[in-house]
This record gives sequence, structure tokens and C-alpha cells, in this order.
Amino acid sequence: MNIGWPTLRRGATDGLPLSGRFDLEFIRHGGRTSISRQFVSYPFHLARPFALDPLIPQLMTVYQQSSSGGLYRAEELESRIMVRRGAAAHITTQAATIIHDCQGQPAKQRVDVVVEDNGFLALTPDPFILFPGASCINILNVILSPQAVVMLTDAFTQHDPKATLDPFDAYVSNLSIWDGNRRLLVRDAQRIRGEELASPHSPMGQWRFASNFMFLGHPERLPSKDALQRWAAAIEHAAVGVSELPNNVGWGIRCLAHDAVAARKIADQLFSIGVRSALGSDPAARRK
Repeated sequence: MNIGWPTLRRGATDGLPLSGRFDLEFIRHGGRTSISRQFVSYPFHLARPFALDPLIPQLMTVYQQSSSGGLYRAEELESRIMVRRGAAAHITTQAATIIHDCQGQPAKQRVDVVVEDNGFLALTPDPFILFPGASCINILNVILSPQAVVMLTDAFTQHDPKATLDPFDAYVSNLSIWDGNRRLLVRDAQRIRGEELASPHSPMGQWRFASNFMFLGHPERLPSKDALQRWAAAIEHAAVGVSELPNNVGWGIRCLAHDAVAARKIADQLFSIGVRSALGSDPAARRK
């Protein structure tokens, strides 16, 4: 099945000038994946792609880098990722992304993803670090073919480098999963206010990192719920929950971690579990 870009209307938060674009299209060429089309503008930067996995030659790894030092007030960035039939790609970042004080004008990121039959995509950026006054809106749309597999990561923490005790403003995340016929399968939305986490009754308690993961696609290429629950039961310094997503589209995993070490360990282990289930072998470690 060949699928084009989604014709989804932008929301009411749109209207700010677009600051940067990151567009990639992956195709299968013999036993490997190649980039067939790319457009990258400031603040994004793309170095050469990597083949890091000798046992998974079809898996290409790309680091989405930034030249600007984070996200800033009123900035609006857009990414489009197309994975054609049989291609396999891993897109991650070089490090965590700082969201600076936005002074009431949130930064915005929109990502549109299309993955065709037998395609694989792991979209696993490192966590956002929310500084005092930070405000961010993240919109992610995924169009998923019946035989495709997609892994998603969304994580954040807060940090007060000047010890002002001021909270971040807001963190907003809107995720929509569609099938090839534009039928909505899953919608996951959250809005978190910094002042809520700064209160004595914070829902995060003493946990410092919050992470959401999704495994989407054909059940035969995903880890089983039992396997994920056994893994979750063995995790230390974290609280983990596994739930079935609507329309039999996959699994959602929510995690709270004590620190960056625990959060990174969870992300690395889930990446390995997902790649092994979808592509048959464990991936190599990704250097950051």
C-alpha cells in the first residue's frame, strides 16, 4: 500500500511562522535502507546516516540534531517522516532537548509520519528538559499500514538551573494514530502544568522523569503483553504500567523514573525489545 502525506488540518495553535523543517523519506534498496529524499533547514542538522547493526543490515539510524541549543519562545518546527515499503529506520536525537523560558508564547513541534507495509520506524528522541517558564506543544500524527511497525517515545523532566523555584509553564502533547484509510485508531492527549507538579500534591510525587512509549503495528511483530509485563515487574527505581491500545493497534507503556539513569535504562531496554520483536535481532547500543 502506497500512502501519501496526511491531509490533516492544522490546529488553532498554528499561525506562527515556520522556523524549521526536517523531511526524510526512506526506501528499501536491496538488503538495506536508503534516504531517497531529504530537506533539512535551521535549526535542524542532519549528519550522515549510520548502519550500526551488523545483524540488522536493513536498519538505518539517523540522528536528528539541533544547532540552536533547544526550543525557544514562539518557535515552530515541523518534521515529516516517510518510510516506504520494507524500509527500516531509527530516528533519535543527539541529546536531551532544552525548552527555554517561552514568556507565554509556546514553542511548537509538529511531526507527521507515514509508514507503509512491512516498514519499520523507531522514533525515539531523548527527553525534553523543561526550564522555568518553558511552554511547549507537541503534535504527532502517524499513518500506519496494516503490516507496519512503529515505536514512539515521549519523555520529559524539569530543571531549574538558577534555583529560582519557578515552575515551567505547560507541556502539551497530542498524538493521533490513523490507518491507511484515514480512520482514527488512537488519540492520546495530555496537558501538564508546571505549577501542578510544583505543588505538595504533585501527581508525580518524588519521580523526576515521565515517559510514554508506544508499540504500534501487526501483533506478530510486537512484543507480547505478558513479556512487557514481566519486563516491567523487574525494573528498579521506576513505576511502569502496560496497557492495550484501542482497536488492537498495540501497547502503551507509561513510566515514572527516579533519575536520568533509570529513565535512560528503560528507554534503551524498550528499544531493544521492540527492535528484536520486529526485526529479529537485538540492536547495537546507540552512542549519545
